[in-house]
Amino acid sequence: MVSEIQTFIESQLSSGSFSLFSFFFLALGGLLAGLLPCVYPLYPITAGILKSRVSNHKWSHPLVYYVGLASMYAVFGLVAGFSGGAFNSFLRYPETQVLLAILLFVLGLSVAEFLYFPFFAGDLRNSANVSYANTFFLGVGAGLLSSPCVGPVVVSILVQLIAYQTEGIRLVPILFTSLKMFVFGLGLGIPFLLIGVFGFALPKSGKWMKSVQWILALMILYFSFTYLEKAFVLWGLDASLAAKVFLIWTLALSFLYLQKKEGLPCEKMKHSLLQLGAYTSLVILILLLQSGVSKFSSASPAAGFKSVPTEVHGNLEWFRSKEEVYRIAKETGKPIFIDFYADWCTNCKEFQKLTLTNQEWNETFKNKAILWKIYDTDPIFEEFANNPNYPELKIGLPFFLILDADGKMIYKSNDYLDTKGMIDAILKF
Repeated sequence: MVSEIQTFIESQLSSGSFSLFSFFFLALGGLLAGLLPCVYPLYPITAGILKSRVSNHKWSHPLVYYVGLASMYAVFGLVAGFSGGAFNSFLRYPETQVLLAILLFVLGLSVAEFLYFPFFAGDLRNSANVSYANTFFLGVGAGLLSSPCVGPVVVSILVQLIAYQTEGIRLVPILFTSLKMFVFGLGLGIPFLLIGVFGFALPKSGKWMKSVQWILALMILYFSFTYLEKAFVLWGLDASLAAKVFLIWTLALSFLYLQKKEGLPCEKMKHSLLQLGAYTSLVILILLLQSGVSKFSSASPAAGFKSVPTEVHGNLEWFRSKEEVYRIAKETGKPIFIDFYADWCTNCKEFQKLTLTNQEWNETFKNKAILWKIYDTDPIFEEFANNPNYPELKIGLPFFLILDADGKMIYKSNDYLDTKGMIDAILKF
C-alpha cells in the first residue's frame, strides 16, 4: 500500500505541468519525507534554536525558519540543475559525514547549555533582539542537514533536471524544478513549523525542563555518533571502531573540561574543544603519516586486482562479475536483478535485510532471477551512471534494475520497498 501511494505521488511530481493538484502532492511528499527517522535529530535542534525566539513572536520566527528550510531545497534544485547532481554526491563523502557529526556534536553541547552561540540563540534575555536573518539562515542549515535523507520522492524531482541536461543546460526547466523543490521543502518543514509555534506551550517552571533539555541533547549526540559511524564504514573501517573513537573522544573532552576550575561553563567547554581539536589533529596526522609509510613499504602491483566472483547473504548468492551474470542469464533465460549498493546507504542495507526476511521476495530472488550486486566503488558503476537511461544514479542510492540477457531494461526504481513492482517484473518476464 505504501509503495503504491509513493508511486502515485512520484507520477504527479514527474509530470511536466504544475497545478494545485501537483502542488498538494509535492507538499505531501515533503511531509512524508519529514517523518523519516533520519530527520528526527533536527527536531530537538529546532526546539533548542527557537526556544528563546517565540516568547514575544509566537509565529514570526518559526515562520521565517520554515521559509529558510524550504528555500534550501529550492537551492538544491538550482545546484542539481547546474551541476548534474554532483552536490548530492558530495554529501555522500565520508569527510562530509564527519563534518555533519562534528556539527551535531557541537549542537548537542549547545542544547545542553555547555556552549553558547549568539548566532544560534540570540539575546536569551530579550527575544525581541533576535535577528530574523539569523533565524532564516538557521532554517537554511536545517534544510542542509536534512538533505542526506534524500528519498525516492526527491529523486523523482531531481531526475528531471538530469534528463533536461542531455540537451544542454536550459534555464526555464531548472527554475521550474527549483520551484517544485521549494514546495517539497514547504511540506518537509511543516513539523518544524509546528514545533516552533506549539512546542513551548507547556509550563516553563520546574526542574523537568532541564531533564527534557538533557534528553534532547543526548539524542543529538547519538545521531552525531551515527554520522561518524557512516564515515568509518565508507572508509572501509570496522563500524565498532567508530564507537570506540566516539567514546574516547567524549571521555577526553569531559576530562579536559573538569580540569578547568575557573571560568563559566561555556568558556571552559569552548577551551576544552579547541584543546581536544588540536590533540585530535595531531593524532590524525601521525596516523596518516604512518599509514602512508606502511602502504609504501608493502605496495604490490598485483594487489587489489582480484575481483570477488560472488557474495553470499543468507541463502542468496549475488554475482559480482558482469561477464558471469550475462553468461548465466543467457543459459538459464532468467532476468538479471541489479542492486546498486553502497556502505553509506542506510536504505541499501535495509533492502538487503528485507531480501532475507520477506519470504515472497526471498523465494522470487532465489529461484527466478540472477542477482548482481554493484558497489558504488566498482568501475562498472560509472558505466551505468553515465547511461542516460539511468539518471537516478546521479542523484543517489538505492537504485534497482532488472535487465534481460541482452541488457534491455525491464524495470527500474529507487524505492527499496517496492516489493510488488520487483516481483511482478521478474515473474512477468
